[in-house]
Amino acid sequence: MALAVLATGVALSHRVEPGIRVEGATLAGDTPALRFFPAGAGPHPIALLAHGVTASKETLFRFGEALAAAGFECTAVDLPGHGQSARSFSWNENAGTLGRLARTLGSVEVFVGHSMGAFAGAQAVREGGLSARLFIAVGALPNLGGHGPPLLLLAGRFEEAVPPAWLKARTDARLVLSPWSDHALELYDPTLVNAAVEAACALVGKTPPAAPTCWRWRLAGMVLGLLAALGLALGLPELPPRLAWVRGPLIAVIAIVAVAFTTGTWFGAAPALPRAPAQIAAMAIALLVVIGAGKLRVPRWSFAALAAALALGCAVMGVYFLALFASLGALVLLAGTVLGWIAAHRGSKRDGDVALAILVGYAIGQWMPRIF
Repeated sequence: MALAVLATGVALSHRVEPGIRVEGATLAGDTPALRFFPAGAGPHPIALLAHGVTASKETLFRFGEALAAAGFECTAVDLPGHGQSARSFSWNENAGTLGRLARTLGSVEVFVGHSMGAFAGAQAVREGGLSARLFIAVGALPNLGGHGPPLLLLAGRFEEAVPPAWLKARTDARLVLSPWSDHALELYDPTLVNAAVEAACALVGKTPPAAPTCWRWRLAGMVLGLLAALGLALGLPELPPRLAWVRGPLIAVIAIVAVAFTTGTWFGAAPALPRAPAQIAAMAIALLVVIGAGKLRVPRWSFAALAAALALGCAVMGVYFLALFASLGALVLLAGTVLGWIAAHRGSKRDGDVALAILVGYAIGQWMPRIF
């Protein structure tokens, strides 16, 4: 039953608006990209999308799909050190990458950048590498210089990186503020996605289409995938003694596979070869930490509790951006703790430690920017 649920989740998680074609590509030599092609014969206006720190091209899927449904040919890219990029992270190289991509794509009508991606795009505009007719900044307050394109600011009411008061004070830009999202959730906020589409359509004289709805099926698919992983892990029987050591790694792999297959249209969780060394190192360090904590009789759940307390403390002190990262860390550690408990339930404490270390190490290596 769990396998059937997983298969259903995978199928639903890959649904895209009718007529839109999504393809993976490598552009400007070595830049991984997702390309969204609209229905109908071209030429189509072009949109370039850039993600924020620790994110990847997949996090911009909602914007790419919605703009493609409106008739734009969209390209979302992995900036250096992120996603499937084999290059090391460099702030200046982010802007250079966007400039090279703009030249490869030709005339860019609309640029959409989230957080770091918006600042990199702004640097590319100031340096002359990127020329767009409309600049859309999500969760950021970029400086486009004296001759930049029109600027649209999109943010949620609970934006952590840039206080909404700062956004409201910007007199040279139009602001759309959503009533519910924060820095991480802005990328999936229908209010902000629709605002971007309306502005892009107004730029080129198009009538905005009905808002996409397939994202709801993809959300259901992701939830089903996670439930299926939980069912498979809980239903795993006791293994023969000679295979008992496999239990911890097997349960962690089940969770990673389910996440990788059902979250590709939400965030980049699929394995990437350039990230393997960092993931292996992070898994080894996490395992040593967990084993050491066990010897000191520190329970596994204390790591998630500590991260949650740190997030709460940062929020109380007004350091909201750090609170966001601490909250995300707490979620990963909580997932690892639950997985560790499941692995140890019919196995051993070592199985639980290994499962937690593999999942947490995989997550750290997957989303931490590569600097080497």
